[in-house]
Amino acid sequence: MARLGTDKFVVEREKEVATRLSPGVFPTGRQSEWSAQNRTLTHSVHPLTSSVALCVAGKQPREQLKTEIRVYEQDQRIYVCGFGTTPDERLSFINDTHAVFSAIQSIMDARETHVGADALLRMSALYREAMLRQVRVLQDARDSEFVRSESDVFQAMHAVWHLLEIVYVTTNSGLSASVVPYYMEWLNFNFPAPAAADGERIIGSSPDSNALAQNPDVWPYVQKLALRGHVTTVANMLERIAPAQVLSAAASRWARELAQTARDMPLASSDETSGSFNARWRRWNSGLQSMATNIGSMLDKADDDALSALAMVVDVMRGDADSISRVGDTWQDVLGAVLLYSEPTAQTERLPALAQLVLEQFESDDFTLVDRTLAALVRHELPEFLVYCNQIDAWLSAHVSDLMQHIGILDSCRRVFKVEPREHYLVFLGERYLTHEGLWRVAMDYFGLCRTRVSQNIMGEYIVRMPLESDRKAQQVLR
Repeated sequence: MARLGTDKFVVEREKEVATRLSPGVFPTGRQSEWSAQNRTLTHSVHPLTSSVALCVAGKQPREQLKTEIRVYEQDQRIYVCGFGTTPDERLSFINDTHAVFSAIQSIMDARETHVGADALLRMSALYREAMLRQVRVLQDARDSEFVRSESDVFQAMHAVWHLLEIVYVTTNSGLSASVVPYYMEWLNFNFPAPAAADGERIIGSSPDSNALAQNPDVWPYVQKLALRGHVTTVANMLERIAPAQVLSAAASRWARELAQTARDMPLASSDETSGSFNARWRRWNSGLQSMATNIGSMLDKADDDALSALAMVVDVMRGDADSISRVGDTWQDVLGAVLLYSEPTAQTERLPALAQLVLEQFESDDFTLVDRTLAALVRHELPEFLVYCNQIDAWLSAHVSDLMQHIGILDSCRRVFKVEPREHYLVFLGERYLTHEGLWRVAMDYFGLCRTRVSQNIMGEYIVRMPLESDRKAQQVLR
């Protein structure tokens, strides 16, 4: 079998496009026999992309063999595969976000370093919409290991990007004072808990208040609701439980009291001064403190499982750190409850100190890559954050570094990196896009906007090797 030339990727023989060869080149269980019968592998690498053509070839011409050899199905195949390629499933996302990226560059004032906060928020929202749209596309696709992996990556990218937007654009630019409502919105959107299905299951399996009060899952569920700030749902659940005859009179009474207190939780508004809100908050929290004291004195006199579980809900809502830590499963949960119930007016500058206190309660060895990325972000450890972003996905590090440049927070990374971080990650992403024949123009744009010697050299090397199949493509290359 003759070796394929580098330009002969369109073949009439059967081919299979795959990143993992299946069926394999070697017949199952026949590897030794395969090698002994005049076989070897030959390949041809595409000059511009990461595509490789792979096939079986003879060590010697068949005419020189003295005996016939067995022919396997794999001998008749030409595999066209790739390494480190950009999957076609991402093309729509790549093109959509490239348009946003280009728009951000175009709205920059030539005399200023940064884009305005309002414009950045609009552009950031477009990025996030594209990520969520890609998640929905993947969720509708046929289930596979690749689809699940891609869905996890895009959900992680959205969580990281969303929190970056909150910390450094929404609440750090004069558009909003407190980070707390935005953090809780971020937490419940990107890491929803407790699951709505759990609540439906608990309610569905409990036909009346007695059955609900005796359901072993109901109190942990209510405690999780309180931890995440779902106070209206907490009130609804307590009002369902309170009439239960299996409860003690004290548990029934305090369940009603706490339901009303939850509904009365103060919420800040844009037309209220911080002093007025803080005064309302102190009165509300003082009521919870008194409630905790009264329930505690009753529990000292007699055991009451329902009242004890109710006391934990009260302790979470009054901001007791130990109770919050016991109920919270993740550091994101605990930080959210600490912000919501202990420092409801906290600004972005308070995040690093609060996050550090919370993170010390958890084993960092158990953290996922997303955990580490988010932790670095809330601690304002931006160089570490950017490195973790690149480990999640090259798209994320490239566009995050670009956003950081426009916000004006990239200098801390420049003091650590030996290269210019924005240009480095944009070039890295552009090189990834060059592995896909349909993304060469997008890659050229990323290189061009870097304006570095490295990116210009890559563009020059690529263009002189690019096949010009039509006058239209030639005109595109010249532009």
